[in-house]
Amino acid sequence: MKMVKWYVLGAIAAGILTWFIPYWLLKILFGWTCFSLIAVSSAYLLNYPELFRKREDGSIPFYVRWVFIPFLLGAGAYNSWARKHDKVPALQKIDDQLFLACRLSGSDVEALTDQGISAILDVTAEFDGLDWTAYQGDFNYLNIPVLDHTSPTPEQLNTAINWIEQQIDTGNKVVVHCALGRGRSVLVMAAYLLARDETLSVMDALNHIQSIRETARLNKHQRAALSQVKKGGRLRLTKRLTLIANPVAGGGKWKVEKDDILAQLNPHFKVTVLETTESVGADQLAHKAVNQGADVVVACGGDGTITEVARAIEGTQATLGLIPLGTANALSQVLHGYTSKIMPVSIACDIIVDSHVTRIDTATCNNNLMLLVAALGFEQQMIASADRDEKNDGGQFAYLRGLWDAISNNETQQFLVSFDDGKFETLHSPSLVIANAAPLTTALAQGGDVPDITDGKLDITWLEPQESSDLQFLSLAELVLLPGDAKKSSDRIRHKQAAKIHVKLEKEMEYALDGEIHRADELIIDTCHKNLKVLISEDSDAISE
Repeated sequence: MKMVKWYVLGAIAAGILTWFIPYWLLKILFGWTCFSLIAVSSAYLLNYPELFRKREDGSIPFYVRWVFIPFLLGAGAYNSWARKHDKVPALQKIDDQLFLACRLSGSDVEALTDQGISAILDVTAEFDGLDWTAYQGDFNYLNIPVLDHTSPTPEQLNTAINWIEQQIDTGNKVVVHCALGRGRSVLVMAAYLLARDETLSVMDALNHIQSIRETARLNKHQRAALSQVKKGGRLRLTKRLTLIANPVAGGGKWKVEKDDILAQLNPHFKVTVLETTESVGADQLAHKAVNQGADVVVACGGDGTITEVARAIEGTQATLGLIPLGTANALSQVLHGYTSKIMPVSIACDIIVDSHVTRIDTATCNNNLMLLVAALGFEQQMIASADRDEKNDGGQFAYLRGLWDAISNNETQQFLVSFDDGKFETLHSPSLVIANAAPLTTALAQGGDVPDITDGKLDITWLEPQESSDLQFLSLAELVLLPGDAKKSSDRIRHKQAAKIHVKLEKEMEYALDGEIHRADELIIDTCHKNLKVLISEDSDAISE
């Protein structure tokens, strides 16, 4: 790489001078220069623009700037000279709302204001942004750190072009700049033009830019990188995303997490936020989002909110995303993986941005949507005993207390059950759980392997009656601790798979459906194979390949 060659040669020269010059002040100066150029060379050789530690507001930390001062002084002096002697203006209009520029400073603010520019896309890694301590309130700003003479990654390009599109959609004029407005910024501008008009070729986009800014040039590596992402269909403008938030879920987590969620999603999507109220539910808002053309509908709340949103969008072309803000967040654990319990909101946002889509099964239980489980006995008693205040105060401990009480009571019930429209058989059990999907934390659903949410089958688990609650606690321990094969030989646990199940009860009684309590004298549950598009973690254990 051309730039690396000069930085390496400079570092060698500075190192030689450091070794041979007898004056300590000059030794320090040249040694500092040598170290600085070695660091810059490393950034290029490793393709690691993050070495400059440029922050989101465009500033470079003081401790990093000290390391690079010799390099920054040299590069700054060259850029200042080149700008002064450039045959094109520092700022040029490419389209009605698009401008190209060289590196900006506080002296350029007046020119930007005169042009009505209110958004700056900075694609340098090595320089501070526009005197941001003084002007951060006047412009929208995004930094995509790219080393000089190199290309952004496809992911960086998509972030950049979607940010430009969002700014233009809201009426802002956007300037894209690098050091001299010749390479990196030109590549990003061309990528945006290509994404906006798929009929353009790479040469068409570059010729349009060069007809205005004649110094615009891409080196062969940059041109090849742009051609590759264009050919691969990887230049995509923003999808429309609607966030449907339940403000009371998890004791009001939405209010705490809202700003961080929007900060993570706004650069990648056209985001609309809708909040539920006592009179307007999540399902109504989701219907509205789908009718308005949302590509992704994200449910921010507990499992109840997620079920309402899923009910509205199943069978449509919209994709469901999840941001877990409830107490149990069981579906999130299934789709996002168990590590999501550590940083659930951050990981959820990463999964939404990654946009890995799959289709999952849903089910109907008495004509209601079922994503997770329907339960009679222990699970139902556990959920019924934990009211909103207890869940807000104690989180999942509220459920644990309820489960302890339910097993301690150890009440056996009688069910008439038909699997896949077969003959009814009588079951006696204190716990019957029918699972479309269930994380390991839903222990009473783990009679076999972890339920697969894409296999078109329900996993039915029930426990044999035991004389004492102590023995029933032992049944729970086997569910939690034994591997799937060992559970098959247990005389306490029963497990079966079916696409449909019909359960007749002795009388009308309560049952739990996806964390909510209902009443009926029978349960009719049927699977709907791969009926819902969702965003998932690629390493989710519950998704089969």
